[in-house]
Amino acid sequence: MPRFSPAVIDHFTNPRNAGRLDQADVTAFIGNPVCGDQILLSAQIRDEAVSRIGFEAYGCSASLAVASILTERLSGMPVRDIETIQAAQVVEWSGGLSPEQQHVAALGADVAQRLANNYRNGIHEDVSALPGS
Repeated sequence: MPRFSPAVIDHFTNPRNAGRLDQADVTAFIGNPVCGDQILLSAQIRDEAVSRIGFEAYGCSASLAVASILTERLSGMPVRDIETIQAAQVVEWSGGLSPEQQHVAALGADVAQRLANNYRNGIHEDVSALPGS
């Protein structure tokens, strides 16, 4: 397997939906203290589905690509479906991840599930201390 799949290369070099939404209904942040990767998702929800979504990501190229991939995949998705996203799904959406990149799939699944959970529970995370705030 090459170091990066074509999907990861594409999303890293041409990220989609980069940036934080100003009027987000929900935000979710996940960081990995071991590797330093961080993903923030901000979304607007309409009729129990994601209507707009943006991301900020810091860390390795795979984490930035996965954040971009997530925004494309989550756009239009019902919140109930986001709650069940698993790392294996993120790996598939990414076109495969090498063994040293598997932690990024877990990070992606965790931040997606957190977005759904935060929406369901009315949680608005304080993201003012994140880089770029």
